[in-house]
Amino acid sequence: MKGSKEKVVLGSGKVYTMLYTGTLPETFAEILKEVMTEENHTGWIKNGASVEYKPTMTTEKDDLGMVVKEILTDEEATFKTGLFTWNANSLAKLSATAVVTTEDGTDGKKYRRLKVGGTANDDGKQYVILFVHEDPVEGNCYLLIVGRNTAGFTITFAADSATVIDAEFNCKPHDSRGTLIEFVEEYEEEYQNEYTSEELNALTVDQIKTIAAAKGYTITKTTKAEIITEFLAAQTAAKG
Repeated sequence: MKGSKEKVVLGSGKVYTMLYTGTLPETFAEILKEVMTEENHTGWIKNGASVEYKPTMTTEKDDLGMVVKEILTDEEATFKTGLFTWNANSLAKLSATAVVTTEDGTDGKKYRRLKVGGTANDDGKQYVILFVHEDPVEGNCYLLIVGRNTAGFTITFAADSATVIDAEFNCKPHDSRGTLIEFVEEYEEEYQNEYTSEELNALTVDQIKTIAAAKGYTITKTTKAEIITEFLAAQTAAKG
């Protein structure tokens, strides 16, 4: 079942980045619709991705060590990944001083120019970073952060290996509660093995139909009383 405790997460995923304008949509479905687009696909990644959360705790105690109190004084979160496919536009998202321009050359050639450097050129931009681990069987899971790359980047042109750009995003609070990391997973409702007439009657028609669909029961009736009768008959038949 999707989202169950027995879920095994295996494999890498995709990374999407979008300029952060100060707020995110209210629901996660709206966030996915806005962020998870082909335009925002940063590039294919290699060597996976990781997110790390580090709290800083201060311990206070009395002189005799009888009363101890731990206080969270600071916290840090980082998201790391390696970009296997990239271009000047994706590199620009990894530098606070980057600017990309395009120009026409001779013989119909076009050039995309990336300039990086100059502390006075710090654009202060933050990005929404969405990591998507796709699993059609056990359900997708997602990591959502807001931040910017704090590790710079290294471009190595080697004869025997592809160039992988390592990025490290320092997570920033992105809502009123100070959230640094959001881990979101798809899940399926867990339903009772068996329902009584009284229990079904306490539910709405839509809820009964949802449970019936999850259990593979066919509902054809329209009134609530008829639907409950049909549900109970299907439940009895399923027990053999």
